[in-house]
Amino acid sequence: MTSAFSKSLLSFIEERAAQPGASGDVLTQCDIAYSRWFLGLDPFEDDRAFVEFTKLLARHDLSGTVSRGLPRVNVHTTAYALGALNLASERYGEGAGHALKGMDWQWDLLLDPVTLIPKWPWKFTHHAWRVSHWIGGSASIVASLWRLAPEIAEQISLPQTYAVLEACDALINPKTGLFKTYKSELLQFAFRNLYRIRHDPDAGEVGGIVHLHWINYAMGRMPYRSARPLWDKSWKLMQKEPFMESVPYCLDFDVVQIVRTADPLSARSAQVRKRADRFATDVHDFLASKLDDQYTLHKLPGALATMHECALISERSSVAGIDIAPRDVMMAAYWI
Repeated sequence: MTSAFSKSLLSFIEERAAQPGASGDVLTQCDIAYSRWFLGLDPFEDDRAFVEFTKLLARHDLSGTVSRGLPRVNVHTTAYALGALNLASERYGEGAGHALKGMDWQWDLLLDPVTLIPKWPWKFTHHAWRVSHWIGGSASIVASLWRLAPEIAEQISLPQTYAVLEACDALINPKTGLFKTYKSELLQFAFRNLYRIRHDPDAGEVGGIVHLHWINYAMGRMPYRSARPLWDKSWKLMQKEPFMESVPYCLDFDVVQIVRTADPLSARSAQVRKRADRFATDVHDFLASKLDDQYTLHKLPGALATMHECALISERSSVAGIDIAPRDVMMAAYWI
């Protein structure tokens, strides 16, 4: 039986889904699919909804495909869409990958053909959080293609996911465990000071590297490079209450997920488990009573993912208010 909390969130989702333009927006449809999955439902309400999603993808040029003159979907949203297909594969099996056929996939649009390092716009090279969407997103797309459509992966000689992840190790600072995609320390110092005006630069950097480590984790490529300093910084961030910023969203999941996976032994300590329980309660209470027009649908999957991740840390049998066993979204979807 769906809980009262879940029903209220479903109403919120349905209201956002009914807004003009929502049915034709890939990001919105992914938000709906993920949110439903976190509430214990199939990501797509029925077969018709799933078919409509595949048709929507066919009307777009996904990142990693040769342009057909259709609206281009960026790397993050492409990884997100393939993640939704991964979730759908629980019900549709190999049929979930059929949506990717008929697209002209070309992997060197995502990766350097020599180094296998993901490509990103160099103007963002000092912005770890933005750059991470290209780095982790490209690795996620590679992993999802091998999972959803291995025949396509083989046909285009797609590099193995492990090879891409190994190449990405070169982008990690061994002293901090964070990305170091920049060359100028002076410019990076200046960028951090500017970024601090609106956001915590440490949270941005942790929220950056986690996009790559999601795939390392999903592939069982553990421990992370320089995991200890990364865990220490992430745990310090997680102690900020109630959330990383004013409302719960994906950044909270970023921090909590890296705390759970960078050092699983430390994450099982009583102190971390207690904080995880408070975190889950705070997110639940916010979603139960403080949703308004300012809270966008795209924030909801990250907030729900945080609740599940906290329950995994605390080894709870169910997620507060949702009353289902906690779900490990990275193992299921390879992205969020």
